[in-house]
Amino acid sequence: MSINEATPQDWNRANIATDDHALNRYSFPGKDRSSNTQVQHIIPFKLPVDAQKRKSIPVYSGFFAYFPRAIAAVAEVSLAGGIQHGQTRETLHWDRPLSGDELDAMMRHMIDGDWEQVAWRAMAHLEKHLEKQEL
Repeated sequence: MSINEATPQDWNRANIATDDHALNRYSFPGKDRSSNTQVQHIIPFKLPVDAQKRKSIPVYSGFFAYFPRAIAAVAEVSLAGGIQHGQTRETLHWDRPLSGDELDAMMRHMIDGDWEQVAWRAMAHLEKHLEKQEL
């Protein structure tokens, strides 16, 4: 099953771990850390090691510099969504088990004209798509 095909229930069944590092980084708030806490396995990403390849990815000049307001607005939506689901600023994380229908949700937000939400959902879908390609 691909990342994009996984339902919230699939994530709930598949993402159980007891690794201390994973618990510290990805555990759900409010769960007992001494038991088998449900965690989210995020595929780690690093930029290429090769200097020429690294320099060919203009993270600031090709993205951040273009969209500072949009990036800030999406970050605010991310925090508001996390708080809505019981997180705090300190425990904010992408709760993937609650986020399985990016394209449908994105279209609902498009109909409503909630452009910050549309952008968040588009980025979530793109991240999962890129993870799938890496696999």
